Amino acid sequence: MIISVSGENGHDGDPVTPLEAAFAERACAQRAGTDVFIEGVNLALLGRVEQLRIRPTNASGTVDDDGPHEVRLEAADDGPRTGCTCPEGATGTFCRHAVAVALVATGSAGLAEDDEDDDEGEGGAIEESSLFADDPVHAAMRVFLSRAPRAELVETLLDAADENDAVADALWEATVAWHGRQHGATPSA
Repeated sequence: MIISVSGENGHDGDPVTPLEAAFAERACAQRAGTDVFIEGVNLALLGRVEQLRIRPTNASGTVDDDGPHEVRLEAADDGPRTGCTCPEGATGTFCRHAVAVALVATGSAGLAEDDEDDDEGEGGAIEESSLFADDPVHAAMRVFLSRAPRAELVETLLDAADENDAVADALWEATVAWHGRQHGATPSA
């Protein structure tokens, strides 16, 4: 079955499936919440969705995220349904793995083929009108930085400073500012 929608997640008159209508980008973001949505977007952008099967009313796939997680999506008469083998998804929560499969299956969040309106000169940035208007590389790094152990972050940043003077300068400026806020004075170089 094909339905037709117009408005924010479709172009006027473009046919979409019940799956695409049920798992529109905005609906996924609202259902998952900001943090889970961004994590799901990053999994999708990093190519972690595998074995994807798409039908007009359902989709399934495996998401590689610290082990494989099997995801099922369904556009049911009473609303969207999801299932995932991760602990959150097993309780019926719309987890990051379900977000990733939904976005890849529907071509949302900048994962669809390029439109004429896309600006390729932005280093892969997604249209400003998208909920995920960030650079996908920065978004993936943001998820890494938010989940990596603190000691690993420190070493990664110091290694980057050793390799790049601009990073070293920016890190030193941030260090001076932080010390100033902590101690009311600035350390000398």
